Amino acid sequence: MSSLTTRRLVRHICPPALSGAMLLLIAPPGFTADAAGNLEEVVVTAQKRAERAQDVPISLAVMSGEALENSSTRNVADALAQTPGVSIIPVVGDRARINIRGVTAGGAMYAGSSPVGYYLDSVPFGLVRSSVVPDANAYDLNRMEVLRGPQGTLYGASALNGVVRVLTNDPNLNAFDFKARTSVASTEDGSGSWGADMAVNVPIVDDLLAARLVVSSAHTGGWIDTPLQANHNDGDTTTVRLKISAQPSDTLSIILTGVHWQGDYGASPAAARDGFYPGIQDVSLWSRYKTGDLKIVWDLDSLSISSSTSYLNFENAGKGDSSPQTRPPVPQLATALWARVLAEEINLTSNLDGPWRWSAGAYYRDARDTNHQVYALLPAPLYESLMSRSAAVFGEFGRRFLDDKFEFSLGARYFRDKVDMDQLIPYGPPGTQLLPRISNTYTATTPRVVLSWFPNRDLTMYASYSQGFRSGFPQQTLVYTTAPEFPSVKPDKLHNYEIGGKGSLFSGMLTFDAAAYYMKWDNIQQNLSTFIPGISSSGPTTSRIAVTVNGVSASGVGADLSVTVHPTDRLSLGVNFSANDLTENEAVTTAVTGAGGSQLRLNLYDKGWRIDSSPAVTGGAFLQYEFPLGNNGWTGSLDASARYISRQRSTTAPTATTDRLIAYSDNMTTARASFTLMAPSHWRFMAYCDNCTDKRGVISAAPIQTSPYGQLLARPRTVGLQVDYAYE
Repeated sequence: MSSLTTRRLVRHICPPALSGAMLLLIAPPGFTADAAGNLEEVVVTAQKRAERAQDVPISLAVMSGEALENSSTRNVADALAQTPGVSIIPVVGDRARINIRGVTAGGAMYAGSSPVGYYLDSVPFGLVRSSVVPDANAYDLNRMEVLRGPQGTLYGASALNGVVRVLTNDPNLNAFDFKARTSVASTEDGSGSWGADMAVNVPIVDDLLAARLVVSSAHTGGWIDTPLQANHNDGDTTTVRLKISAQPSDTLSIILTGVHWQGDYGASPAAARDGFYPGIQDVSLWSRYKTGDLKIVWDLDSLSISSSTSYLNFENAGKGDSSPQTRPPVPQLATALWARVLAEEINLTSNLDGPWRWSAGAYYRDARDTNHQVYALLPAPLYESLMSRSAAVFGEFGRRFLDDKFEFSLGARYFRDKVDMDQLIPYGPPGTQLLPRISNTYTATTPRVVLSWFPNRDLTMYASYSQGFRSGFPQQTLVYTTAPEFPSVKPDKLHNYEIGGKGSLFSGMLTFDAAAYYMKWDNIQQNLSTFIPGISSSGPTTSRIAVTVNGVSASGVGADLSVTVHPTDRLSLGVNFSANDLTENEAVTTAVTGAGGSQLRLNLYDKGWRIDSSPAVTGGAFLQYEFPLGNNGWTGSLDASARYISRQRSTTAPTATTDRLIAYSDNMTTARASFTLMAPSHWRFMAYCDNCTDKRGVISAAPIQTSPYGQLLARPRTVGLQVDYAYE
């Protein structure tokens, strides 16, 4: 079956996946059409069992690996940025924060774990006190699944309001496969980019053992200038992934995966609006991660048993320039983070043919973050270790009734997390040095209740209540010693009431995915910056540090909507929209010491304010048109899409002498377009343009009074060429 034919058939049963037409859902190889010409199944594992995406009672977006490779997308963050209801908050280099339905972590580093779970196959990218996720290469993926809303029952404490699952291709036990891709691109007022990817599949023993190797290398051109160097925020990344699959019997499969990723960057895309950064100090940064993943699945007549054992080692280091315009330069802050996570999950899933189905499992995680910061204005280096040992048990059962038109399911998860922090070297002025040792234990039970209605095979309606949970953590040592008014951070929990529907109408000419919800976020963890005193050779000074506080709660109603229309087999048009009014229910205040030792109570966030780093609206539109080029088997494809994201606020805390500082990013509308030429076999050629209108906006801002150069800028217009080859 040709790729074009496959796309036509998928449209009959699949809701739209993305705002960008370049990222349509494609059925996995090997699926067949029924007598009516529709695909029998499009399978996902969002609920930890194989089932049609159409039947999953969750607001769900699916991106196929084939569609990702047919686009200009090179990494996961770029694909996620095109997903309805999702926005990406860049940090530096490869690192980013994920925002689903306006819910995100208060800060990137040392301000709490991410409220969105992130998995590479079975490996959870969940750090103890930082929310950044390292990016992954998007080449040779099977699919990406984005689950919107709390997923605490099946995915635990990392899934306060959503989950992202990046699933790579498994080795093929019976066929040799080879493909490769190369690309070049140019950024307006910046330097060039290039990349190369390769994937090879080798059956070692037919029907028994195979290996799949993926290697990628890319150079990303910069566009930020300094007095010493043009385009200094360029970067280089390398990915190596090896996957070995064994099938000892028809019921037993074993897959072992190892990944090495590294990225080196000259700087982050932080500058003034004109793209100039006045610093003359080294602000380079690098990241590394390695993963190991062993998954064993045993399929029995009545149930399936799976075990996932994973290991993550993540390292990140860089230097900051707090006053780049100062001459001579002020001392730099050097930071390094080492994290390792060992996790084990066991799942039991029913394979029953009757109306009942159930699943149960247990989970254990042993994680450690080690943080090292050196700053000349501090009395001593910071060197601390944060350890989390957590365990959970979970289960869910459901039953279909009334001729399988309805299904009721109920699930729950119990979670316990013990978090310890140790300061590894003394900190503080002589005579006041401390080695604080802090230990806290957090527990939670997160239920999920769903009633689903299946009027016919092409429609699904559902109503659900679900909870998400995020663990607490101790403040950094620097906070305890210089701002003791800030206590340890308590856990937060999100409640979500949702009704939704998905399906296809008019013989597949229109597909849709819609949801309306109300969420209430209790004890919301919010990040802010506050000022602390310091001493330099020239006298007293002040520095900013990150602090996390618990607000009372935030709540709001929201809606997600995606609609795609197929006027012909070759033309697709679509729009999507996501909005909510997530705002503070009460003012968030802090106590500071004023003149004469008086205690002042100052507002950090006002009642009715939207939380920081949270866009109220995202939306998009796309067009895709495919057409034959003569009668020789060549085809062309024209793709265009636009994406809108509303502005976001950032807040710096007040002190006794400084009012709170507020900054906003820009309302951003960006456009993408591509033209693809497909040969009858083997070759594909694509010309593309990202940010075609050359929108030079601020995508993440810092208060101008704090640093006029602390805002992150969008990449200018980038045009490129991509060539793909696949052995058939």
